[in-house]
Amino acid sequence: MNLKKKGMNRPKRLLIIAGSDPTAGAGVQADLKTASAIGVYGLTVITSITAQNTKGVQGVFNLSDEYVESQLNSILEDVEFDGIKIGMIGEDRIAKVIEKFIKKQKKIIVLDPVLVAQSGGILANKKYIESLFPFCDLITPNAFEAEKLAGIKIKTLNDVLKAGKELLKKAKRVLIKGGDSKIDFDIYFESNLIHKFPIERLDTKNTHGTGCSLATAIASYLILGFDYVSAISKARELIYKALQNGLELGSQFGTIDQFATLKEDAKRYEIIEHLKLAFESIKNENIGYLVPEIQTNFVYALPNAKNYRDVAGFPGRIINFKGNLCALSSPEFGASKHVASLVLSAKRFYPEISSAIALRYIPELIPLLKKAGLRVSNFDRKKEPKNIKEKEGSSLDWGVSEALKNTSVMPDIIYDLGDVGKEPVIRVFGNNPFEVVEKVIKIKKIWESKNVRVSKD
Repeated sequence: MNLKKKGMNRPKRLLIIAGSDPTAGAGVQADLKTASAIGVYGLTVITSITAQNTKGVQGVFNLSDEYVESQLNSILEDVEFDGIKIGMIGEDRIAKVIEKFIKKQKKIIVLDPVLVAQSGGILANKKYIESLFPFCDLITPNAFEAEKLAGIKIKTLNDVLKAGKELLKKAKRVLIKGGDSKIDFDIYFESNLIHKFPIERLDTKNTHGTGCSLATAIASYLILGFDYVSAISKARELIYKALQNGLELGSQFGTIDQFATLKEDAKRYEIIEHLKLAFESIKNENIGYLVPEIQTNFVYALPNAKNYRDVAGFPGRIINFKGNLCALSSPEFGASKHVASLVLSAKRFYPEISSAIALRYIPELIPLLKKAGLRVSNFDRKKEPKNIKEKEGSSLDWGVSEALKNTSVMPDIIYDLGDVGKEPVIRVFGNNPFEVVEKVIKIKKIWESKNVRVSKD
C-alpha cells in the first residue's frame, strides 16, 4: 500500500528571477545558496548573463524577452511555487514580461531593485524597475538605490525616513538598507509602521552578494509563514553570520557564506558529541579524588567562541560520586561560566585552545607534573587587583591572562594557591576534550605511581 500523498514532502518553493554571476557570489547562484540554507527550494529564471569578477563588470548580456517569458511559462505550466524574488532585470522589455507574469500571481513577491553591482557596473535603469513596484509586497533598496528611486539625497536618518515615506507612494512595503552608507539602521516601512533594525558593523571586505541574499532570505522566511518584521529580523541574522564567516574570493573582495549558520550548527552538534565521548572515556577511571571541593566542569568551545554561550559544558557541574565522575545531564552550550571563562581567556593568547577541566590542587603533585614534562604555569590570587576582585566573573580571566602573558607555548596546566574563601585549583587545557582526557589520565598515573593516595569524601 502506497502511503505517500501528493505534496506531503513538498518543501516551500521560491521562484527566483534574476541575473547570473560567474563568481557565484551574487545573482541567482547566491540566491540558490541562501534559499537552500533556509530550507526553501529555489527555482530560477535567468534574465541576464553577466561577465563580472571582483574587479568589475566586464559585460552584460540580457536574454531576449521571448526567452525570459519561455522560462516563466515552463515553470508555470508544471511546477508550483509559493513566492517570488526578483533581482536584476536587465531591460525594460524584460520588465514588461515580468510585470505581465506577476500581475497574475497571488504570491508573496519581494523585489531587490538592483541598479549597480558592488564592483561598480551599471546593471539597471530605475524607470523599468519602478514599473514593478505596485505588484510587489516588499522592495529592498540600499541607501544609494533609495536615493535614486525616491529622488531624495540621503545623508541623515531623517533623509531615510523621508525617502521611505516617498517610496511607500509607489510600493506596499519598503526596507531601506543602511549597510553601504553612514546610516546605522536598516529601516522597514509599511502604511502604519516604521521599524528600525540597528546595524552591527563588521570589518570585512567579503561582502559580495549581501543585498541579493538578504532579499532572498526575507522572501524565504515570508513563504515559511513569518510576518514581515520577523522575516526581516531572521534574514538579517542569517546574513550577519554569513558576513562574519565571509569567504576570500578575488583580488578586490570576497563573498559571504550563506551556509555559515548551518556549518556552525553542525559544529555545535560535533562539539557536544565529542565532549560526551571524552567524558564517557574518563568518568569511570576512579579519579573522583581529583574533583575540587567546589566541584568541576569539563568544557569544549567553538573555534571562534566569543562568550560562554559558545562553550559547551555540563549543567549542574561534575561531582565525585563513589570515587568516579558523575554528571547530572548531557552537555549543553552555555552550561558553564567559570570553566568556560578559562578557555575564553586562553583563546586570546592561543586560539587553538578549546577545552579545559578543573581539578583538585595537591601541593605534592605540581613538581611531579613538571618532572614528567608537562608544561605548568600559575598565578597568585593574592596579587589580584581590587577592582578585578570586585567585578563579578573577572578573577579567572585575570588569572589566566597573568599566567599566559609571558609564555611562548601554551601550558598544559595552570594552577593557583587560592586566597581567602577561594579554593586552590589546577586547570588542565587542551585543543580538544580528548587531549584534556589524555592529560588527566597522565596526571592520575603520575600521582598514583608514587603510591600516594588522597581520599576525599
